[in-house]
Amino acid sequence: MAIIFLNLSECPICKKTLDDGQDIVLFPPFTSDKNHKFYLFNDEGVHRSCLQKTTLGLEALQFLETQLSI
Repeated sequence: MAIIFLNLSECPICKKTLDDGQDIVLFPPFTSDKNHKFYLFNDEGVHRSCLQKTTLGLEALQFLETQLSI
């Protein structure tokens, strides 16, 4: 699972810091392929609101829920 530092780590979408109390989605390391469709989210923390604003973000959430569920 991604390791983030609250108030220091940045969301890869909006580039704003991930702060305490925000709804943050943590993506595990799932690929080393920089050409993977969701590489941007690989081993990252992302604001859920940022993911929900874009088609790629919504697809990444679905990928996380279906492909990476244990």
